[in-house]
Amino acid sequence: MFFDEDSFAKMDWEIKEASRNSTMFRWAVRSMKRYGNTEESKRCFYRQAERCSPPLEGSELESIWRSASKYYKKIKSQPDYVSPEVYNAKDPIHWEDPIPFSRYTMAQFPVGALPPDIAAYVSAVAESTQTPVDMAGTVSLSMLSVCLQGKYRIRGKRDWLEPLNTYVLVAAPPSERKSAVLHMMLEPVNEYEFQYNQRNAAAVEGSRMRKRVLERKQKAVEDRVAKGKADAEEMEQIAREISDFEEARPLQLYVDDITTEKLVSVISANRGRAALVSSEGGIFDTLAGIYTKNVNIDVMLKGYSGDPIRVDRIGRESESIMNPALTVLLMAQPNVVSEVLNNATFRGRGLTARFLYCMPISLVGSRRFQSTPVPDGVYRTYERAVINLLEDEYPAKPEVITLSEEAERMLISFAEEIEPKLVTEYAEIADWTGKLAGNTLRIAGLLCRAGTFRSHDFLDTPEPLVVDGGTMRNAIRLGRYFLNHAQAAYSVLPEDAMFRQASRILQMVKDRKLTEFDRRTAMRYCRSFRTVSEIQPSWIFWTITAILRCSRIKQRKPVVLRFRSIA
Repeated sequence: MFFDEDSFAKMDWEIKEASRNSTMFRWAVRSMKRYGNTEESKRCFYRQAERCSPPLEGSELESIWRSASKYYKKIKSQPDYVSPEVYNAKDPIHWEDPIPFSRYTMAQFPVGALPPDIAAYVSAVAESTQTPVDMAGTVSLSMLSVCLQGKYRIRGKRDWLEPLNTYVLVAAPPSERKSAVLHMMLEPVNEYEFQYNQRNAAAVEGSRMRKRVLERKQKAVEDRVAKGKADAEEMEQIAREISDFEEARPLQLYVDDITTEKLVSVISANRGRAALVSSEGGIFDTLAGIYTKNVNIDVMLKGYSGDPIRVDRIGRESESIMNPALTVLLMAQPNVVSEVLNNATFRGRGLTARFLYCMPISLVGSRRFQSTPVPDGVYRTYERAVINLLEDEYPAKPEVITLSEEAERMLISFAEEIEPKLVTEYAEIADWTGKLAGNTLRIAGLLCRAGTFRSHDFLDTPEPLVVDGGTMRNAIRLGRYFLNHAQAAYSVLPEDAMFRQASRILQMVKDRKLTEFDRRTAMRYCRSFRTVSEIQPSWIFWTITAILRCSRIKQRKPVVLRFRSIA
């Protein structure tokens, strides 16, 4: 407990011989802080001196008072000193704004690093949905990956090529409008997929019919050969037709709720490409073995790096994918992300190190209902830019994006800056930071193509894509942003709920100007806590750190903060 001076003065106790001088010195200073260097404070000092056993000599008390007076002068010179006149005034208590409970200063998303047409739409979506620009900005990078993966690769140096697919994980609590942001950012992609499939519906159905006809011919030929009514040449002919036949399929740019086994089939059917886009993190339950007893994350690991996927299992056809490209965008709640980062298998095998993490600062409580809708012109410009990317053909071999000399120097400098810190500043997340240069190179490739409008007239020969210094600079800005958020994700997320709940207790104390409260009082005023088990961790955390993290409480009269119990 903490006591004010009046409570202290009423206590029936003696000042023993071994502690007389130090105790009286502290009491002298305390009296001066409350009443100034006045006769009143001196009388208070001498009243306490009567408790000394045995009593102190008058000359010794005077010496203690003089020493305390000198110390009090130093206190008065401090910038945050509160004079006795202000301290003893009868006005209501005034609190300064407390320092927020937080361990990291979260970097702001560098929306200016995106190509202008995309940046304008990202800002408009953030305004319309009243969400942090981080959400739409991070989703835009995944959207670029969906459009461009499998079409391009970027060369970091002569023997280093990176694909353009990315893994992104946005951590945001419920009611943060994640689904709204995702829908608006992917609207041109969804519309393109729908229109494409409508135009090609007849061709797709014709292809299915052709496949069924070939399968029936194959069966008929097999029967005739078995009966000796057909020769080997006829059988070889139908075999060539079937092997040369390539079935036309509907365009499927991304999937949502899917198992890992089905995801492999989708990648195979889409010629080595697929994207997993979801406003939830349910795929992690699948990866952790919710449907099977074994953890199966190989498709996620190989889909990121482009390593061949070969599946041979009883009960299903063998599948072989030489250069898979998988894009992943998940918008999950913080507790899901916390569980993922604490999963020893996921981290030990490098799955968590592949993701770019975004932890937007919530705007809940300050959002405007009457927000500005996305201007039609801004959307149309964004739509045109996205369709231009989608209309790029999937080549037999991905086109290679190269670096200018300036961009190469900047990438080398960035990589060399990071490398020594992997064993010092970034040692705890060395697995993630070790992939940062590669992820930054991928981002540079996405920005390079997205910032260039290409004609799709078959008579035109497109100019080679080269990353210039400005584009690489923007990619590095984004890389540093994700580094900051990865540090927070790996270190803060498991404690995020406790920080928010402790902040609620602190706000309650401030709003109600409480001078005395216990856990029961906190539960009564903070209705979000329903049980003792919910408030206990935050209660202990608050009692230990809240006062230390607050700025000085300027009081007009003596106030005591008493904690009756933290047990």
